[in-house]
Amino acid sequence: MMKKIVLAVLVLWGTLLHAQVQPYQSAVFPNQPVKVGQQTRVLYNSKGGDLEFSDEVKVALYTFQKGFWKMESFDMKAVGDKQWELSYPVKDSTFFIAARFFQGDLHEPDMADNNANKGYGTPVADTKGQPQKGAYLAEASFLIPTLAKGALLNYYEGEPIPQKEYLAQLIKKEEKLSGAAINNNFATYLGAQRVLLDDTQFATAATKVVDQLVKDKAFKEEQLGSLQLFLKHQVKQDALAECVGQYITAQYPNSSTARFVAYSNIRTSGSLQEVIPSYEDFLQRYPISEWRKKPDSKGFIYYAVYRGIGSSYFDDKQFDKFQALFKDLDFRTANELLRWNVMRAYMFKMVSKDSLYEVAEPLIQDLLTKKQDNSYKSDFMSTEAADSNMWKQVDERLFTHISLLNDLGRYEQARKYFFELSEEGKYANAELNEINLNVLEKLGANNEVVPFLEMCARANAVTPQMFDTLKASFRKGHGGSYAGYEAYLASLKSSEEKAELEAYVNEHLNFNYQMPVFSLENADGGHITSHDLKDKIVVMDFWATWCRPCIMAFPGMQLLVDKYANDKQVDIYMVGTMQTGDYRAKSVNFARGEGYRFTLLHDAENAKNGAQDVLFKSLVGPVFSDSSIPRKIVIKNGVIRYSSGGYSGSPSKLMDELSLVIEKLRSE
Repeated sequence: MMKKIVLAVLVLWGTLLHAQVQPYQSAVFPNQPVKVGQQTRVLYNSKGGDLEFSDEVKVALYTFQKGFWKMESFDMKAVGDKQWELSYPVKDSTFFIAARFFQGDLHEPDMADNNANKGYGTPVADTKGQPQKGAYLAEASFLIPTLAKGALLNYYEGEPIPQKEYLAQLIKKEEKLSGAAINNNFATYLGAQRVLLDDTQFATAATKVVDQLVKDKAFKEEQLGSLQLFLKHQVKQDALAECVGQYITAQYPNSSTARFVAYSNIRTSGSLQEVIPSYEDFLQRYPISEWRKKPDSKGFIYYAVYRGIGSSYFDDKQFDKFQALFKDLDFRTANELLRWNVMRAYMFKMVSKDSLYEVAEPLIQDLLTKKQDNSYKSDFMSTEAADSNMWKQVDERLFTHISLLNDLGRYEQARKYFFELSEEGKYANAELNEINLNVLEKLGANNEVVPFLEMCARANAVTPQMFDTLKASFRKGHGGSYAGYEAYLASLKSSEEKAELEAYVNEHLNFNYQMPVFSLENADGGHITSHDLKDKIVVMDFWATWCRPCIMAFPGMQLLVDKYANDKQVDIYMVGTMQTGDYRAKSVNFARGEGYRFTLLHDAENAKNGAQDVLFKSLVGPVFSDSSIPRKIVIKNGVIRYSSGGYSGSPSKLMDELSLVIEKLRSE
């Protein structure tokens, strides 16, 4: 008898040794087992925790339903000393519930409690209190959030450490409970196995699942497609994924799933001699004309395919094939091919301008005929937003093409495309406005110049050259006098434009930060120090030779420099920063080579790493939200009062913005 007792104790002890303790806490769900279709109680004791003194505790409940995590948040009811309660109706399709308690905003709570990142949760049983098929996999996905899609990904702080022994127990329980049906949850099941098994063991397990699913007549074509993608991208079983893809193609050769498998197998990297035939083979097997007869939700693949083959043809100088693609393209896709290839080639001088013209001219005409085809509307919530974006794209493509025509001296053609611009686009782009001014002058359309410049001034998109032309015209019409010119110029600006600028300046005129102590070298080898800011209004523009928006803003800064050239109270400094190599020579040679009359300063070098960014980086955080440039600050008597970043594209608007700041500070 004693031997039997000892043996029983040893068996029990062995069971306890091998049974792993549940790593999360279920006590907040006191009514166990929690059942589908019934009310369950959530009871939280905040005593001793971060929410102990909260007078408004909320709970986010995460429910696993049909292979997907969903989340809802609720206010809890105080029911005693530090006790908070919620009654929650459990939906029939629920397999697991997790809880996270918090105060304040759900996404940015003041305080939160998820059991020190171990979790609060409970499995959900069926109406009889028995485990549901799939509940153990749901529990596994609670422990490892990447096993399933949905809202649980924001439950933990970082990634929880996998409890492999406990996870293995869950998988064994699910295998016993579900049998072969476990394969229907292949993503969660194999995802968990990937954590538990080595490469060889996992390959064997995955092959077994795939074999069973392929033989299952109830496993549909779309599910096979999901399986193929999961094997290829999630668990990196390329050979097995290829086998599933081949099976799909053989069984459903003209299906949407087979087309998507073929798309996922396109070779998108490597030499052009390898990439191009891969794209061509796909389009031959699955032409877009066939998809349009019976479109589905995967039309996006043709956007990607044409973008890929288009750039490949263009880079390989197969321009005839590039052009031939456009007969099959809608506005959305044609616009992207022009943007990525023609605009890029023009900006970076990848192709001679004459050759680029031969490619682009028929295509820009084709694009204009497609602008009302509605292909872009699916990307937007409203028709107004979609149409606005369409016109923005048209204006940008025409900007490139008009610039090209202007460079080639094709002024009549350039003028024709001016009338294809949107109403806003005709005058809102200062760089394009200067090109159109040149076109008008070259065509001898002198009677159109002043009206055009006045419209540009109303849009506050004027360059220094345009100002010179307008000023000269004013003088000619006023007996050689400039008297009244400033008033005339001010009268051209719309009240809406003035109000918008006033609001923008007021929004950014909200700093009161003492400028750090500094000493910066100027272009002539002297130094400007923080002491030189005393009793002055100082504008600093942080820029770099590698920063295109910085360079584009130079004409506007030159307008500002010229405006305040004789004002002893105002200094304007162009501070080169974050440059490499011989940054002094780079900055000075560029600015002076382009004819700009700036006071140039060089940011100081960091003694630890040699980076040329000491002053600029000292302002990132207290003044600048990030380290992007261009950045402009306006300082009054050593205190930063104004900061703005980026460039609007208009020299005149930039001058007006900083002038308004200067005058506001002067009038204080």
